[in-house]
Amino acid sequence: MGGWFVKKCERGPALEPGATFRNVRPGNLVETAKVLAVKADDQGIPHVRFDVTVDTASKIRLVEGRRILSLASFTQQFRERVPA
Repeated sequence: MGGWFVKKCERGPALEPGATFRNVRPGNLVETAKVLAVKADDQGIPHVRFDVTVDTASKIRLVEGRRILSLASFTQQFRERVPA
């Protein structure tokens, strides 16, 4: 992809397929996202395709399934990289 995409990724965590990220939400809900792919759409805007699960404070795991977010939204929401 273009140079602008590479520069954007250098400021944040690497988003290669298989990478796992976490977002802790209010109420101690933990969203875990596993990156499946990073691809640009028809307008050239990069998007992240990922699977997401939610773990609750009461130890219940919810499998939320596949999601797509723009690269900017994904890196804003999922800032913490965790071991796979």
